[in-house]
Amino acid sequence: MRLSPNFHLKARRVAIVFVILVLTGLLGACGRDREEEFLFAPDSPPVTLTYVGPGNSVFNEPEQVAIDRFQELAPSIQIDRRSYAFSATNYLLDTPPPDVILMWDGNELRSAAALGLLSDVSDVWTEGNFTEAYGRRFRDMSRFDGTLRWVPAGFNWTGFYYNREVFEQFGFTPPATWEEFELICDTLLANGITPLSLAGQNPFISMLWFDYLNLRLNGPEFHRELMAGRVDFNDVRVAQVWEYWMSLLDRGYFVERPGSTSEMNSMTALIRGDGDSPLSWEKAVMALAPQFSLGDLPPVFAEELDFFQFPRIDPNIPIGEVSIVFGYVIPADALYRAEAGAFVGFMGSAAAQELQLARLGDSETNIGYVPVHRELERDLLSAAAEKGDEVVTGADDINAPLFLVLPDSLRASFNQVLRRLFLASSNPLEVAEIQMILEEGRQRAVQNGEFPQ
Repeated sequence: MRLSPNFHLKARRVAIVFVILVLTGLLGACGRDREEEFLFAPDSPPVTLTYVGPGNSVFNEPEQVAIDRFQELAPSIQIDRRSYAFSATNYLLDTPPPDVILMWDGNELRSAAALGLLSDVSDVWTEGNFTEAYGRRFRDMSRFDGTLRWVPAGFNWTGFYYNREVFEQFGFTPPATWEEFELICDTLLANGITPLSLAGQNPFISMLWFDYLNLRLNGPEFHRELMAGRVDFNDVRVAQVWEYWMSLLDRGYFVERPGSTSEMNSMTALIRGDGDSPLSWEKAVMALAPQFSLGDLPPVFAEELDFFQFPRIDPNIPIGEVSIVFGYVIPADALYRAEAGAFVGFMGSAAAQELQLARLGDSETNIGYVPVHRELERDLLSAAAEKGDEVVTGADDINAPLFLVLPDSLRASFNQVLRRLFLASSNPLEVAEIQMILEEGRQRAVQNGEFPQ
């Protein structure tokens, strides 16, 4: 590990100041309105931390508000925020690496932990009391080989988005079971209306169907084992997932050409207020999508939509939800480990997450995210975010999207299957062939060492 000459002196000072932060309540819920100054000793030398995060305004604009506040409280620590230009792994392997990186739960994070590229952040968790503030699920996904190496900050939600007006027209209520869902689809079909849209051009969105069908049919534990490469894709339980999905395609539940449908067109297919200038050539009523798929919809159109949780298929199986959880890591070779810990601890606090949530705004169509900290002001959440929060945190298990979990070889096999599945052809794929393609991809990934150990 490369350490600055004054590292140990700074570490002691940062530790002292960090404790002061906790005691004054700046990292906790009860002290959010207090304005105590967070100052280093007068002789504390200035440090600039390099922090790499997304360039997307949904992240960087709210984050900057919290970063500005941290720099007010700790004027000797400046934050040089840079937008991603490469993969997180490239940054972690750089010499020296950034001091802090924002990463998503998924294959890249788990591989980085397995390779020893992430610092132990147990001290950050302890000082911030994050075990209690975040809860068991987020703690468990932050631990690798028994050590905490990640500090989650927020998460998104996934749901079945639907047109409220069409549901009201037919007297539908959001379905809780698969039978209720199929009844809605059959009723719409009988009235000449396509039930489902699908962004077949976007494998990230398409794979959510496999995620949820596998979770609802086989449960979170099997899903986790399958995604970790420990289950053969020729397993009969995997066959059942594809049989369910292909039966929906065969019954005409989806738009006619899902392989030609973009993420935006998939969502605009649900809109009815576009009058004489329809935004999509074929209309539908529902679409399985993450909340950020609404991001480019004008508010007047987004307000036509609501969402419900993916219905249960087997009532005896625990509920798993798909969510992108993001948070902070400190590279193992970061130059300023102690200062980085103070910054990450602040960014994970209720105070910092409230600042970001307030910046996101309280619009009903807010497509931001839900902060992980449980002690922040829940009134800051929009109605949609509050509902998404209930879906994710109320689940028995939280899973990263398939697209983020799969190693490269297996993702390529999934992409091949999806392209052929959505392509109108006189020679459609059979379930056995799908399983063979995916199993070959799994075996390549195993041979190449692509699954984190």
